[in-house]
Amino acid sequence: MVYVIALSIIGLLLFITIIGIVRKPAPSARIPVDGQAFPEGFLWSTGEDPYQHEGHNYNNDWYLWEKQTPSPVKNGDRCGPCIDFYNLYEEDFQNAANDGQNAHRIGVEWSRIEPEPEKYEEEALAHYRNMLTSMREKGFTVFLNLWHFTLPVWASRRGGWEDQYVFSRWEALVRRCAEEFGPLVDYWSTMIDAQIYALAGYAAGDIPPCVKDIKRAVKVYRRLMDAHASAYRIIKQYAALPEGSLHPSPRVGMIYFFFYYEPRGFLLDRYICRAMDNIFNWNMLDALHTGEVNISVPLGPSIKEHDQSLKGTLDWLGINYYTRQMISINPFKPGFIEYKNLTIYPSTDMGWEIYPEGLYRITREAARRYPGVPLFIAESGLDDEMDRIRPKYILDHLAWTHRLVQEGFPVFGFTYWSLTDNWEWAEGFEPKFGLYAVDRNTMERRPRNSARLFRFIAKHNRLPSEEELKGGAFDYVNY
Repeated sequence: MVYVIALSIIGLLLFITIIGIVRKPAPSARIPVDGQAFPEGFLWSTGEDPYQHEGHNYNNDWYLWEKQTPSPVKNGDRCGPCIDFYNLYEEDFQNAANDGQNAHRIGVEWSRIEPEPEKYEEEALAHYRNMLTSMREKGFTVFLNLWHFTLPVWASRRGGWEDQYVFSRWEALVRRCAEEFGPLVDYWSTMIDAQIYALAGYAAGDIPPCVKDIKRAVKVYRRLMDAHASAYRIIKQYAALPEGSLHPSPRVGMIYFFFYYEPRGFLLDRYICRAMDNIFNWNMLDALHTGEVNISVPLGPSIKEHDQSLKGTLDWLGINYYTRQMISINPFKPGFIEYKNLTIYPSTDMGWEIYPEGLYRITREAARRYPGVPLFIAESGLDDEMDRIRPKYILDHLAWTHRLVQEGFPVFGFTYWSLTDNWEWAEGFEPKFGLYAVDRNTMERRPRNSARLFRFIAKHNRLPSEEELKGGAFDYVNY
């Protein structure tokens, strides 16, 4: 009898797997591009990340990780001097300003500011202050992020976010940045892609600290909620407002990566898809909006509690969106779950499906969940070395962004990621995301055709008309 039941379960899983393989989900719907205009004051932005752009960051855990043999990074790449943004920031800011952009984002590298515990590097603080001053002088609305994946070597060796002393140093770092940079910053982001760090770093073990322990992953996931909420209060207390600000207090939020998840098949696929959607996309943000913590991993640990200190700690939310991911039960995959990018439709050089409709669906859901929280498209872009499909990608994603604005959703800006080619974490330098190509031998920046398109959009605050797209000025747009 047990044997029969087991065979039946296996047969059911195989049947569901086959349905998932055979089913062909619909491609993204398209909105015609014909001169859609954006509201006055809409923000057009690009940006840089400390480790992904600055170069010469040799005192954090990612640098040590890259030195391993065999290399954990594609092609054995090392970040090293990267694209030398730390020294060439003025050129990049000027290119962005010349292209009509009215907003820009940078971040700070913790290991530069506090290379040893409780010892601040004044030169680094002055350098970041100069960068922020340059941004303001060019008329940018300034976004500043405080943490994205990397930890100082000393903090990593003490246990990272699991260590109470490191947490206390995080709070000290936030206060120092708030006091130093307050009058120069319009929008503060405490961290970027926090849930990816917890899940990829502590569950999958794919990035530093390379732990494979779902219980610790859930604890770090929860810990980062506290890190955000604490930083939120510190910035509110210690950061001065920029001159002429219309806000009563500093605007503090978080930048967060979203997949648009869709079940490949039915039944269990739908259950797993909903669970992944919650843990990856929404559980952390829900807690920061309502104070209700509800972390639940299928067949794994969970945390359910109310924490009033988390509630209402999002003045704004940055949405990072790139692609759709299909989820299905597959008994031949680890954990019986398969994550799949649909390459039957147009896709990026890395094989990520181009699904602009997902940006609309994710942003609409965020607006529904977090009423009153302004939304900023903080990253949308693709790796496309030959710049064949990037112009069309930009137009299609902005057409959906315009629909969000038209329907009354509180979207106040759009960021193309990235201004220049950059270091793409474990993928190394192979993916090319930039509006500007970078020759890493000479560090020369060269605008791609897509930079011309984004320049037109930012300067005119609208998309090209249908007639303009047919003209010679846009002959590089395969639309």
